Amino acid sequence: MKLTLKTIFITIGIILSGLYSFALKPVRIQGEAPFAKGKEIRFYLYDELLTGNKTLITKTFIDESGTFKTEIPVTEIRELIISINTTDGSFFIEPETNYHITLLSDEKLIHQINSKYLGNSIRIAILNNDSNELNAKINYFNQYHNYFLYKNALPIMNMVKQSVYDSLMHIITDKFPVHTDTVDFYTTYVTFRIAEIERMYYKKSMAKLYDKYLDNKYIHYNNPAYMDFFIEFFDDYLYSGSKFISPQLLLNDINQLNDYYKLSDDVGKDPLLINEKIREIVLIKNLANLYDLKEYFNIKNILSLLEKIAQTTKFAEHKKMAENTIHNLTSLQSGSMALDFKFKDIHNNTITLSQYKEKYIFLHFFTLNCEDCIREMMIIKKLHETYGDKVEFISIMLDFEPTQLYHFVNAHPEFTWKFVHFNNDFSFIDAYKIYNLPLGMFIDNKGQILSYPTPEATSLGLMFLLTFEDVIHSPNGTKN
Repeated sequence: MKLTLKTIFITIGIILSGLYSFALKPVRIQGEAPFAKGKEIRFYLYDELLTGNKTLITKTFIDESGTFKTEIPVTEIRELIISINTTDGSFFIEPETNYHITLLSDEKLIHQINSKYLGNSIRIAILNNDSNELNAKINYFNQYHNYFLYKNALPIMNMVKQSVYDSLMHIITDKFPVHTDTVDFYTTYVTFRIAEIERMYYKKSMAKLYDKYLDNKYIHYNNPAYMDFFIEFFDDYLYSGSKFISPQLLLNDINQLNDYYKLSDDVGKDPLLINEKIREIVLIKNLANLYDLKEYFNIKNILSLLEKIAQTTKFAEHKKMAENTIHNLTSLQSGSMALDFKFKDIHNNTITLSQYKEKYIFLHFFTLNCEDCIREMMIIKKLHETYGDKVEFISIMLDFEPTQLYHFVNAHPEFTWKFVHFNNDFSFIDAYKIYNLPLGMFIDNKGQILSYPTPEATSLGLMFLLTFEDVIHSPNGTKN
């Protein structure tokens, strides 16, 4: 068998690329977090930026002196998310770079389950950087950009005269020039944050913006400024943004034909979707949007189209996007299986949902400072007395100190159902998307979610009544 010179060069290139990636030293991080001594600290990278789903890379503990060390393997610039309890912060890391950082956060809020929704975050100070370090340059640009928007966003959105707009834009572009033909991370970040300002003004001139920023250009999958612009630019584009794609065409290709290749060919007739990579990302994003229009579109077909993309795409990044989109659309929905996790009761016994697979399960999430959660327990007490033979009631404490559960249970002997602690398993918090309280979940005797979140406490009785009226009148004793 003869190999062409081109094939040989490609093969050598692939081998060298693999060796280069393997030879890269990991990013080394050492840091201080004096407000979180003894706490677990977790490090995540985004799978991809279309959905924002993230993957845990590593975790460690902050020692009693408030210091920690870790290593992160990366082959390109990535945004690293640092989490303590349920509070996050992030910064950009470059391959083969060492960082010395200090973490800062509100010491009271960081111990609350809804910390980030109360405005808390982890602020990251890089101690060994200078003005040319990537994060320093991005932070400087962001401050300037935010101030520019504060002063000028209103006139831009109100469509000032072109000459006035051009003058305003020169204020920022003279200091931070726009370059659309570069793969440099910082330059791309600046360019597409400025592109967002242009989108505010040229909102009815999509072709103009596309030609300047997206046409036949490199796709910066891991640059948040680029992906933010891309997502906003093509949001709901197929259903309401394109002059070349009608709702009837989408209904026919999705509901009637359920044919991905036909759908891709049809939307590809739009001049803005000729590029195969751009078209496929737009399809993933917009199929997710159409999933919410259940009164018009067949959601089973939408999921099958997304599965087809995941199975057949030529682009690894798109496979992740499609798979994550399917996960986000189907997890925690009515009819999906409740995820099983291990909890601890006050006697340190392990409790799992699968132990009660023959019974209905009502999960009630609470913290001690959630007064509404505690008040709900009086209603749950009555429901437990009525339905305790059919339903396993489990209250899950989300306070970060497990011993608090012991004191609470002993102080409330009138609450006789099961109480467990979430065992400081933050993957459970992420999987169940528990970011605010009060909150409950109702699961049937097959392990499928019936309701999440459940109705407010005053309506729980009606939910139980309707559920078990169905069971009573069902010939096999299960919900119809």
